[in-house]
Amino acid sequence: MGRVRPALVAVAAVLVLAGTACGERKEPVGALVEDYPITVQGGGDSATVVRSAPKRIVPVGAGPRQILEGLGLGKRIVPVDDTLVGLPLVGAIRHARPDLIVASSGTDPLDLARARTATGAQVYVEPSGSADDVVQSIGEIGLLTARPIEARRLTGRIEAKRRAVASRLGDAKVVTVFIDDGGFSTVSSRSLLGALVAEAHGRSVAGASPEQGPFPLARLLRLDPDVYLATAGSGLTLRQLRRRAGTRRLRAVRSGHFALLPADASVAGPGVGTSLDRIARILHPDASG
Repeated sequence: MGRVRPALVAVAAVLVLAGTACGERKEPVGALVEDYPITVQGGGDSATVVRSAPKRIVPVGAGPRQILEGLGLGKRIVPVDDTLVGLPLVGAIRHARPDLIVASSGTDPLDLARARTATGAQVYVEPSGSADDVVQSIGEIGLLTARPIEARRLTGRIEAKRRAVASRLGDAKVVTVFIDDGGFSTVSSRSLLGALVAEAHGRSVAGASPEQGPFPLARLLRLDPDVYLATAGSGLTLRQLRRRAGTRRLRAVRSGHFALLPADASVAGPGVGTSLDRIARILHPDASG
């Protein structure tokens, strides 16, 4: 595994730990010396090594884009149509001539390998399976782009939200949850959304490895979750669920414990703390402060 240069680690560790432990604080006095090359592991198979602060950065995915914008790197961002896949995506990235590509974990590794070969750019893959992963990725991207203090601000805000949620929930019981991603398909408890539900004292009834396609309605009725969550793209409403012969029998549907999550709820970016707070308020309305 690659390692960050020791001199920078000492400075960065102080900044990040201070931010995550105490929330937002006054910035340290004195210059921060950048020591390149910098190596970080990220979520990919290979470490990312940059030898100087990148000047042209291509984000692939909403999370990387929001992180780069949150770090104040807007002038260095070279946008591409990241809804493309395969060779069209590779061609768009090659045309952008980046020296760093920051990609979400859902990006096809083959596309990234081809883009790296075509451009000579370094590739950083954002780990995004939990709030801890997002904090890690913000810190690492901050190091790669010479924005460690800005990264500290972002991670400090996330950690402050997490502490507030943990304090508000206290010993609130864990509630069972079904997450409908559209057509009864669901998400893994190991995904970012699943991890946020768990941190908000919820437990996804679908588990860590749900099968592809619609979740079996008969099984869902047996599990009978306390809360029914639907992603923004699902198009679901409580009225629709109450009209269906099967779902109207679910406890969550009968009691109206249903919520439509905002579109950015599962984005692995600086807003992950806000997403956690929203989910916690949905799952435990009586504990909301």
